[in-house]
Amino acid sequence: MALFITVVVFLLHLSWSVRVNSEPTQDKQALLAFLSQTPHSNRLQWNASESACDWVGVKCDASRSFVYSLRLPAVDLVGRVPPASLGRLTQLRILSLRSNALTGEIPSDFSNLIFLRSLYLQKNQFSGEFPPSLTRLTRLTRLDLSNNNFTGQIPFSVNNLTPLTGLFLEHNSFSGKLPSITLRLVNFNVSYNNLNGSIPETLSAFPETSFVGNID
Repeated sequence: MALFITVVVFLLHLSWSVRVNSEPTQDKQALLAFLSQTPHSNRLQWNASESACDWVGVKCDASRSFVYSLRLPAVDLVGRVPPASLGRLTQLRILSLRSNALTGEIPSDFSNLIFLRSLYLQKNQFSGEFPPSLTRLTRLTRLDLSNNNFTGQIPFSVNNLTPLTGLFLEHNSFSGKLPSITLRLVNFNVSYNNLNGSIPETLSAFPETSFVGNID
């Protein structure tokens, strides 16, 4: 009996040690690649000798085996999001880069973030057309691209995001006609763009403030 108890205690201790010492190695490398190529404020003093799960803005799952959430709002991130960095965080659920000075297009490898549920990119200087990579993230429930420099049309393929309840595209330079968006949106805003034409019937329940500041 004593031997059995000893074995059980040893196994429990081993299990605890593995859990505590586990590290999302590949995710850590991706984060370091992002940090090394993106100017930022001194708030992000990520120490490579520490676990990525303990870094500012980073949260891991309960087993500390992957990065679950990355929130880096208003930390003076500057320039383009480098490819082969954040797009490698394939288990990510929440990504917030809002209120920084990020520029350029959204990397195409964001399409790898297939488990992403919430994406906050508002209040940056992103440009280019509506990122096609984002229309492949079919678990998204909230997408905020507002207050950027996006151009071109809002694609009909946003309807691929069937769980989406919040879509925020205001204060950009989107143009053309609004597509017929059939999602079950609770929050929707395309105000202050360069859109024209009539409001699709599928969006007619939203208030005037969701559309104000467009051409027609």
